[in-house]
Amino acid sequence: MRKLRNPMVPEYIEDSASLADALQAGHQFVPTLTTVVNAFRADIRERGWASA
Repeated sequence: MRKLRNPMVPEYIEDSASLADALQAGHQFVPTLTTVVNAFRADIRERGWASA
């Protein structure tokens, strides 16, 4: 995931094809990121820092 960051940052994009390739490659990480976000949200709720 970390290697995909620079190809997706506007200042580093040299051509639209490389951005498209990076976005396509990054799509495979959506389930992993969803799991991480849900874990963070659950932890925040358990600590009483958020109600929903």
